[in-house]
Amino acid sequence: MKKILLLLAAAAATLTASAEGYQVNNLSSKQNGMGHVGTAMKLNSESVWFNPAAAAFQDSKFDFSVGITGIASKATYTSLPDYTGATPQKHFTSDNKISTPLYAYFNYKPLDWMSVGLAFNTPFGSSMNWGDNWAGAHLIQSINLSAYNIQPTVGFRIGKHLSIGAGLMMTWGKFDLSRSLLPIGADNIQNQALIGALQGAMPGMPNIFELAGNRSLMSLALEGNAKMAVGVNAGIMWDINEQWSLGFTYRSKLRMKVDSGKIDLKTIDDPAIQQVIAQLLPTVGLDPTKLTSAVVKTELPLPASLTWGVSFRPTPKWEFAVDLQYVLWSAYDKLDVRILNPEDNTPVLSIPVSEKNYSNTLAVRIGGQYHVCDFLTARMGMYVDESPVSSDYLNPETPSMTKLAYTAGLTLRPTRWLDIDLAYGYVNSADPERTGSYPYTNSVLELVKQKLGAAGATLPDSTTDFSGNYTARAHTFSLGLNFRF
Repeated sequence: MKKILLLLAAAAATLTASAEGYQVNNLSSKQNGMGHVGTAMKLNSESVWFNPAAAAFQDSKFDFSVGITGIASKATYTSLPDYTGATPQKHFTSDNKISTPLYAYFNYKPLDWMSVGLAFNTPFGSSMNWGDNWAGAHLIQSINLSAYNIQPTVGFRIGKHLSIGAGLMMTWGKFDLSRSLLPIGADNIQNQALIGALQGAMPGMPNIFELAGNRSLMSLALEGNAKMAVGVNAGIMWDINEQWSLGFTYRSKLRMKVDSGKIDLKTIDDPAIQQVIAQLLPTVGLDPTKLTSAVVKTELPLPASLTWGVSFRPTPKWEFAVDLQYVLWSAYDKLDVRILNPEDNTPVLSIPVSEKNYSNTLAVRIGGQYHVCDFLTARMGMYVDESPVSSDYLNPETPSMTKLAYTAGLTLRPTRWLDIDLAYGYVNSADPERTGSYPYTNSVLELVKQKLGAAGATLPDSTTDFSGNYTARAHTFSLGLNFRF
């Protein structure tokens, strides 16, 4: 049992690295209203992030932009129908807290052909809360991931029409998550096999799954911090003429290393069941104190990306832009987790490598803006962002969908040195719902086969699929301020 707890704690340490859900695009209130385009646009201080080369085209000496986005997201899970009619379909809806990615950009032009800038933002993050007692609690109950980035940047104009730029991305993060050690419910076939084996070894032990009903018996909660990883954001811009501009950026892959995490074991709030569990744990060799002192080590990949952009200005009042972003999610091909003794750094348990097999993806973003007058600019946009997860690995950690989004925004300019930016976005899946499955190994059942000598032929396979239909959608609201002087 101790080994299983450690194994699940290790897996939990990397649950956050699931799907496109942890890449955040809401990093400018202006561009949130324009479909998140910006690679070939002159965005002053915000170009420090979108394309550091374009920052050299800033038309003021100082430019500062700051903002926040509220993301209200919701996911649903529906079990697959039982065509015999014996088992009704189950429906669950996540109860996610509102995520609030932040950004702040500063750019200074000491020379007409040179810019120096600094960015702070949260380019990766995820939040999902399914609750403690739902059908997939053994995969995930809740997760929260936040990654923070600081990027010093320089840009240079080469002649009148060409510029280059680059910056260092210094990224670190934190996370917390929880998951149940076992599936929920006495009707689960693996739980039925497990309780049968335990009762065979401990005659008279009550069926704790029946006593618990639809509640989780034991859960793991984990908190941790990732060390700073350093990468680069580089770009080039060709401002062809008054109508056309082309841009390209590259962001390198980062590997955020997790060296330790705080592990907590939570049992059901029921004295009768807690008494049974207290008698059971010594039988399977669990020492909870060793669990809480174990060190989890792994790496979380933040993928590289390539973005091409074009901007078209048919008149001084209109501007249209298109971005194509290729995200190299194939960097997340497998998961290697190590469980170590913190005293001597020796392995406590060998964890098999988990295959992920993510695929590279393409995002297409389109936007336009119209300068209504000196104090008002209106924007609209849309984008399509592919999912990197195949249906064979679709899971409730971050239900991965190909996202289809529509955005709108405006800028109010009360003075020549201040912009107030507002934006709204609606994000939905390209398909009404997505059907998928995720392989789950009931390691506790596997351990009982070995620990208690249960005959493997009489017990079901420890590995099964958690299957169902998923939907996901989100509303985003952005507010930003831009100062120039």
